[in-house]
Amino acid sequence: MTHPSSPTRRWTVLFIAAFVMMMGYVFWDIVSPLSTTLKAPVEAGGMGWTASEYGFYAGSYSIFNIFLLMLFWGGLILDKTGIRFTGLLATGMMLAGAAVNYYAVEYISPDIYVDHGVTFFGLVPSHIKAQVLVAAIGFGMFGVGCDITGITISKIVTKWFTGYELASAMGIQVAMARMGTASAISMSPVIANAYGLSAPILAGTALLLLGFVMFICYVFMDRRFDRQTSACSVTAEQKEEAPFTFHDFLKVLRNPGFWLIALLCVAFYSSLRPFLKFSTDLLINKYGVDAVSAGWITSILPYGTIVLTPLFGMLYDRLGRGSLLMLTGCIIVTFCHICLALPVLNNVWFASLMMVLYGVSFSLVPSAMWPSVPKIVPLKQLGTAYSIIYFVQNIGLMLVPVFVGNVIGAYTDASGHVDFTMPMVIFALLGIVSIVLALTLMAVDRSRGYGLSQPNIKKA
Repeated sequence: MTHPSSPTRRWTVLFIAAFVMMMGYVFWDIVSPLSTTLKAPVEAGGMGWTASEYGFYAGSYSIFNIFLLMLFWGGLILDKTGIRFTGLLATGMMLAGAAVNYYAVEYISPDIYVDHGVTFFGLVPSHIKAQVLVAAIGFGMFGVGCDITGITISKIVTKWFTGYELASAMGIQVAMARMGTASAISMSPVIANAYGLSAPILAGTALLLLGFVMFICYVFMDRRFDRQTSACSVTAEQKEEAPFTFHDFLKVLRNPGFWLIALLCVAFYSSLRPFLKFSTDLLINKYGVDAVSAGWITSILPYGTIVLTPLFGMLYDRLGRGSLLMLTGCIIVTFCHICLALPVLNNVWFASLMMVLYGVSFSLVPSAMWPSVPKIVPLKQLGTAYSIIYFVQNIGLMLVPVFVGNVIGAYTDASGHVDFTMPMVIFALLGIVSIVLALTLMAVDRSRGYGLSQPNIKKA
């Protein structure tokens, strides 16, 4: 009988899982390069969104995950009911949220406003375009599905690759996700120019439907894996474990290494992913390029990660030094933010160089951070651990775009030009926090022996 985790099967599973996640990242960033167009007047082909409305929309990805604790429930559902049920539920939620998002932009007039009393502590404007509100609800639904899908995919990769090429596999999965981001950022303006503002959102929705079908294919492979696991001699990590209990949840919360990873995640991603939401605006305002060119320049960042993330994952698998990789990535992203904040070298070539360095940083940290979690947390607690990390990350991904959107509004002059110095200072400060956390994690790893500096591939 073929071993259930034979190389052919586990790499096939990785491709399917990574493809599903890639479709999620396509939709996540499909609107990012359209921010300037969305803020243009209706008579000029835009939707007349304000900077604050766009910031609210960008942050709405996380609003349900935070205020309704959806990631906690998602992690518990994953550990209790398993990968198959949770994955189908999450990918279906992504698809439904995308459809609502498309409906709002295509069919709701930007001239209609609504007044409401549910402001989530002032994060939601009480007087807002109906189009923005419904689009944000759809994006929030998508955010629930996308993050729970991310948790599920992480557990799938850990399940099939523990003891093998775990960091390489996670690196490839992250690289394909970045390919989704790069494709969205570079192609969305082209599609919008040819077919209208809602066309990229419709294309993203269609790709999520394809991802949903692909996950159904994975369900059959996973069922076969579980059947054959009981008939094969496999590693301890792959054997049936005791049921997940509330005590396991408390053990996750008491783990200092876990909290350092979680806080590092929120600081690093909050300094970089919200930056991507505003980067095309930065290039247009500071460097004077058009929207399509700004999209292509920004796409240098994720395109660079497609090669580098698996490469750094291979280094971690074979040589270790995971905490050093994370620290180096945090230093690079902070350096880039500081450079773009300075009122010097306002040349397109300099901005392009910074995007290359951002890509290096965006490869270093995820390629080491995500494979480090299974070294700190046992497999049966992994769904809950990832869900808490994603929950903490979502706090940053919700608050930072809303805050930066308001700051951009305050630094926009009467002609519509934006001074991006202060927003870049905010991103740089978050980068500095991530450096401090990476240094602390390195010290804690030495004292507690998590093995973050050890290779992932186990020698026979």
